[in-house]
Amino acid sequence: MKRHKKRKPKTPGKATARFPLIITLFVIFLILLPTLLYVIKTPSPLSFTIYNKTVPDGLVKHHLALAWFLRNEKILTPERKPFKATSTYKGYFPLANEQDRIQSLAPIASETDIIYIADTYGVYRSEGGFSRTQTGENTSNLIYGGTSQEDVEALQAYLNRDEENTLIAEFNTFATPTPSYIQAQLYEMFRSRWTGWSGQFVEDLSSQGETPSWILAQHEANSSQSWPYTGSGIILYNTNDEFLVLQSNEDIGEKANTFAFTQAGKTLLGQEGSNKYKHLFDIVEPLEGAKVLATYTLDVTPEGLEKLRSHGLEPSFPAIILGETANHKTYYFAGNWAYSPNILRFSTMQGVATAMKYLSEKEQAFYWKIYIPLMRAIIKEAAGRKASPIPPASPVFTSEGTTNLIARTHDNLLQIWTEEGWQDLFIHGVNIGIAMPGKWFTGFPNNKALYYRWLTQIGELGANTVRIYTLLDPQFYNAFALYNRIHHDNPLYLMQEIWPEEQPAGDDYLDETYQREFEQEIEHVVNAIHGNATIEERRGRAWGDYTHDISSYVIGYLVGRELEPHEVEETDNLNAGYTFSGRYLDVTEQATPTEAWLAQSIDYLMEYEEAVYGWQHPVAIVNWPTLDILEHESERNEFGEKIKEYNDRTSVDINQLLEGPAMKAGLFGAYHIYPNYPDFMNNDPSYDSYQDAQGRFRYGGYLKAFKEVHTTYPAVVAEFGIATGMGNAHFSPDGYHHGGKTETEQAEGIIRMFEAMEREGYAGGIIFEWMDEWAKKTWTTEPYMIPYDRQILWHNTIDPEQNYGLLAYEAVKPKKTGALVQEKEGLIQELAVRMDASFLSLDFIFSRQLDFTKEQLLIGLDTYVRDRGELLYSPSLPVQAPSGMEYLVVLDGEETSQILAIPPYNYTNYTFASYPDTRTTGVFAPMSKLINKERALSDKTPIPPHLEDSSLLKSGHFSRF
Repeated sequence: MKRHKKRKPKTPGKATARFPLIITLFVIFLILLPTLLYVIKTPSPLSFTIYNKTVPDGLVKHHLALAWFLRNEKILTPERKPFKATSTYKGYFPLANEQDRIQSLAPIASETDIIYIADTYGVYRSEGGFSRTQTGENTSNLIYGGTSQEDVEALQAYLNRDEENTLIAEFNTFATPTPSYIQAQLYEMFRSRWTGWSGQFVEDLSSQGETPSWILAQHEANSSQSWPYTGSGIILYNTNDEFLVLQSNEDIGEKANTFAFTQAGKTLLGQEGSNKYKHLFDIVEPLEGAKVLATYTLDVTPEGLEKLRSHGLEPSFPAIILGETANHKTYYFAGNWAYSPNILRFSTMQGVATAMKYLSEKEQAFYWKIYIPLMRAIIKEAAGRKASPIPPASPVFTSEGTTNLIARTHDNLLQIWTEEGWQDLFIHGVNIGIAMPGKWFTGFPNNKALYYRWLTQIGELGANTVRIYTLLDPQFYNAFALYNRIHHDNPLYLMQEIWPEEQPAGDDYLDETYQREFEQEIEHVVNAIHGNATIEERRGRAWGDYTHDISSYVIGYLVGRELEPHEVEETDNLNAGYTFSGRYLDVTEQATPTEAWLAQSIDYLMEYEEAVYGWQHPVAIVNWPTLDILEHESERNEFGEKIKEYNDRTSVDINQLLEGPAMKAGLFGAYHIYPNYPDFMNNDPSYDSYQDAQGRFRYGGYLKAFKEVHTTYPAVVAEFGIATGMGNAHFSPDGYHHGGKTETEQAEGIIRMFEAMEREGYAGGIIFEWMDEWAKKTWTTEPYMIPYDRQILWHNTIDPEQNYGLLAYEAVKPKKTGALVQEKEGLIQELAVRMDASFLSLDFIFSRQLDFTKEQLLIGLDTYVRDRGELLYSPSLPVQAPSGMEYLVVLDGEETSQILAIPPYNYTNYTFASYPDTRTTGVFAPMSKLINKERALSDKTPIPPHLEDSSLLKSGHFSRF
C-alpha cells in the first residue's frame, strides 16, 4: 500500500517575487560589468609622459582628452601611477605655489616609453595671436611657454637612447612663441616643417561671433573698413599677421575640412577612413624620408582655390607626419586633438570608447572615431617594438695568436674576415662630412636618427664603406652600431680618420707639444671605436660618452690629413736626419723626417690598440697628388721655370715606410685624387694617351702613372668626386670640370672613375661626398665671402666645393611671393619676386611669347644702397631706374643671355664696391673669371690660362645645373 507524501502548499506570490530580483541583479551586473572589466584589466607595460605648457587655469583643457584616453586604457606614468589630468603631467601648474608652477620636461625618466607634447603655446597676460610680444606697458605678454632649448636637448637625448621609444607632438609645438632656431631643430626631429600658417573652422565669423579677437584687432589696424564676414568658414593666419578667410558656400563647400588616412597610414597603423574636422590645425610639410599618414583636404571652390594659391597654399596638406629610425618613431599631429573643452567622464569603464565610436556625432565624432583608434594603434605598435627589441650584435672576426682581426691588406686589396674566411673587398665608399646648413665643420650633430638615416641611404646606394674625417659625436657611433645590428648580413664598414690639428707650431709636425696632442687624439679615437671613452667637453673636437664597440666593423684607420707642402718642407728642414724604428713600422734610410713622423704616429696607434684591446686594424697614411713622388712636367710658371711650385715642390712617399715584425693587419695609402686638380691633371702631356671604352681619360692616365710608382702597399682613392652646382673653379679638357656639372654627369663620372681604379689595381674608392656642405669654400669664391663667418648661413650655388654632395641640401623656393606686381595691360602682366638662402627668383608672366631676334628684356638689380650705382640701363636707352643698379640682366636668347656688372662691382676683377653716388653712363661689363692659371712646359711650350664666362646665363630648369 503506497503512502503519499503530503506536499506543502506554495506560498502565494513567492516565485513571482524571485524573478524580478534576478532581473534586478542581472541589470546591476550589466551596469557594473564595464567597471569590473576595467578593474581586472591588466595595465599597459608602457609608460607615458604628457608635456603641456598651455595651462592658464586648473582645467587642463589642452590635454584633457588625452588624459581620459590614457586612464581608460590603463596606460601609466613612468612612476607607474594612473593618469589624473590635473596632476600627472609636466609643464605649467597655475594653481601651485610660485616656486612649483613649472615642472620641466628634463630630466626624462629612463622608464618613459612615450612622450606626448600636448601644447607649447604658453600662458599669457592677454590674448594676442601671433602679434603678442609686448603689452602696452612694454612688458612681455608671455608668462611661460614656447619650446625651449632645454626641451629640445631633453627630447634629443630621449630619442638618442638605445631603447625603443616614441615621441608625439601636436598643434603649436613649432609655432609662436617658439623661436626660429628651436623650430629648425624640431623640424629635423619630427621630419616636418611648419609653413607659418595655421587655421581653424569658425561657426560664426561675425565680429560678435567666434572670430578670434586678435584677428579682428589686426583687421582694424590694417583696414579702414569694418569686418565684412558672417556665417561660417575657415580662417587661415600666419606669423606675418596675414589672414585669409574662406567663407562657406562661397570659398568652401559643405565638407569644409576633411581628415583622411593615407595608404601609408593604413599600412603602418591599420587605420583607414575619414571624418570632418572642425578644430584648430597648422599647415606643415614633410621633410625627406618622412611618411604622411593622414591628410587634411579643404573643400574649396574655384574661388577658394585661387585665394589659397595667391598665398602659396594648397587645399590638401599633411595631418600626420611620421619620422622613424629602427628603434624610435616620431609623430606630428597637425591639429589640436588632445584638447577637450569639457570634462570627459566614465574613464574607468571598459567599452565606453567603443560605444562612443558608433554613437558620437558632430563635434565629438573626430575624437571617438579617429583620435582614439589612432592612439590605440600607436600604443599597440610601440608595445610591439618594446616586446621585440632589436637583437644584439654578433660580430664576426678572427684571431692570429692573441690579436683580433677583422680586416687586413693582401696584395693590392683589403680583405675582410667572414664566416667563409678571408674575402677580397673592393671599396665602394662614401665620405661623410657633417657640416649641416648653418653649421661649421665642428658643429657635430648630436642626433642618432640623422646619422642612421644617412647610413641607411648610403647602404641603399650599394656602398660597403663609409669614411669619416675625425672623431664624431657619440651618436654617430651609436647609429653605426644600430645600423649594423639590423643589417648584419650586409654591413657597412668604417674607415676612421684621425685628424692632426692644422698649423703646427713652426710648421713642425715633430714639435713635442703637437705630437703629444696628436697621440692623445689617437688614444681618444681608439678608445671610442672600442666603446670605452669618456671625453670631456672640448672646443672644436667631438666629446662625450662612447659606449658602443664597433671595432669589428672598422677596416682602416687613416692617419693624417692633406699635408701642406710648406709644412712638410719645414718639418724636414728643422729635423734633418730624424728617423724612426718601431715594432709595427720602420722607415728606410732615405725616409724624410715627415715620413718618419707618419710611421711613428701609426706605430703609436697600433701599439696602443693592441696593448689595450688586443686588436689590429689596417692603417693608412693620408696623402694627395700635391705630395706625390711623380715629376710633373707642366708644374711650372708661365716661363717654364719650376720655382716654388705648390703642387710639385716636395713629396711624401709611402714606399719609404716598412712593416715591422708585429704588423699583422697591414699598411695602405689613402689618396685624394680628383680629375681636375692639381692643374697637372689637365696639362701633363703624358696622360693624353690613356684610353678607356669611352675614349681619352686623363684621370685614368694619372691613376696608372701613380700606381706604377706606388709599388709596396695597396692604394685606396679615399676621396674623389664631381661637383655639381653652377660655377666652375678648374677646367678639365675631358669635361670633368671642378663644378658646373649636372647630377647625371656626376653619377656617370663617378662610375667611370671607379672603373678606372679597379682597372689600374687600386683597392677601391670613396666618393666625396655624402651631402652638400655650406661651410665649404674654394679659391674662386673665398675672397668674396664677406663677412666670412656668415657664409655658412647661405648656399653658394656658384661654389663647387659646396655642391659635391650626393645628397642635396638646398633652400626651398618660397611658395608665396615676397613682392608681386600685376598689370592688366602691357607686355609684362605679372612679376613675382622671391628669395631664399640660395637664389633670388624673378617669375614673369608675359602677354605673349618674347621674340629674342627683335627684342631684349633688361632687368636691373640694386643690391646695395639706393643712392649708389648706375641709373641708366644702356647708353642707347634713355630710361632711368628708380635707384642705383649694380647688375643688369640681359635676356636676349637661350645661348646669349647674360648678367653684367658695373665696373667697380665686377668681382672677377677683384673689385667689390659700388659707385660712391649714382651715375648715368649705362656701362655694364661682362664678368670673366680666371679658373686655370697660365703655365708652361719645360721646353717653354705655353699652356694658356682658362677663363670662365661668369656672366653667361644658362637656359632651362634648375635641375639641369
